[in-house]
Amino acid sequence: MNIVHFSDIHLSKENHDEFCDNFRGALIKDLLDFHRTKNPIDLIIITGDLVDRGGHSLVEMADYKAFNCPFQIFEEIFINPIAKELGISKNQFLFIPGNHDIDEKEIFWVEEKKLKENITSENLRDYLDENDKAFNSANYRIKKFKEFEKRYHAHTPLYKYSNNQSTFIYEYKNKFKVGFILINDSWRCSTCEVLNTDHNKHFFGTRQFYSGMNDLEKIGTDVNVCLFHHPLDIFEEKIEAERFLVNKRVDFFLYGHSHKQSSEQYFNSIGGCYGFKGRASLNKPGEPIEKYQVGYQIFELNLEMNRIQKIHYRKYIYDFFEFAADTGIATKNGIDDNRKNGGFGYLFEDKKGGNKLDLDILDVNKFKKPTS
Repeated sequence: MNIVHFSDIHLSKENHDEFCDNFRGALIKDLLDFHRTKNPIDLIIITGDLVDRGGHSLVEMADYKAFNCPFQIFEEIFINPIAKELGISKNQFLFIPGNHDIDEKEIFWVEEKKLKENITSENLRDYLDENDKAFNSANYRIKKFKEFEKRYHAHTPLYKYSNNQSTFIYEYKNKFKVGFILINDSWRCSTCEVLNTDHNKHFFGTRQFYSGMNDLEKIGTDVNVCLFHHPLDIFEEKIEAERFLVNKRVDFFLYGHSHKQSSEQYFNSIGGCYGFKGRASLNKPGEPIEKYQVGYQIFELNLEMNRIQKIHYRKYIYDFFEFAADTGIATKNGIDDNRKNGGFGYLFEDKKGGNKLDLDILDVNKFKKPTS
């Protein structure tokens, strides 16, 4: 199973022409090369910041006067051409909101100040409950994105939408069920800061993790993946988020926000998971600083062996209008196979040892030492 990971696209008037004239064609060519010559791409995931600064510059462009939603423009010029050229369903695209996907014009700043002062870890669940019922002063900023998501996936099988987290189960070859928890960790984002810095905290509600996992467990999954936008270190609920990711059945998570690649491992004595952050995938196509230059990842999963077999890192070469192996991240042809741990990929912690023996039907007599 192959998963493409994009993040921090930041589609805007500023990068629109480079995207349409050069970047999009190079990206499709690169994806097609993998799709046709290796294994087909199963899912394309975008972990936030589809548009830049609420997408206002896009809807103001003369080319898009017929659109009143920046995410519809994103669908038209990013998703549709890729889906068409690869010959895949639009249901195979998953996306979550980033901080740039909120609409700050929908924030009532006096109310926002009160929210910052009043919201705590103790009452956060109450806010999530209210958000789930309807859009309100706490989450109206994310309404446009979430309504786009709801409409986009209205007929996607095994996709469950909510105003908070959503979930999706991908059935791979009618043999494996891969579950996704799509976290909305940007509903509290804004540029507003209050003088008391103790109130400038990033809450999102770890209850989203548990609610999402409950939905997946009702159906039953073989592998579970979490998607969110921000690094764990940004969250006020960092410790609780790590506790969930390590101890529950999460095999790995994907995220973005910082525009530079990194990965980490979280383990304790009974469980663990991996985290992978990608480069920005468009943002500033001609970015001169290497660590912030744009690219994407392809995760090659071996579900039979319960692991990520390889990660293919790709990078946009601005001067040549093409993508190439990102050897700045993975020196071996841009492919990471976890070489420092033997080159066997990233084994999912709770699946170590391969297929488990069914002790109820095991005939122990077959294992007894013969008598002389």
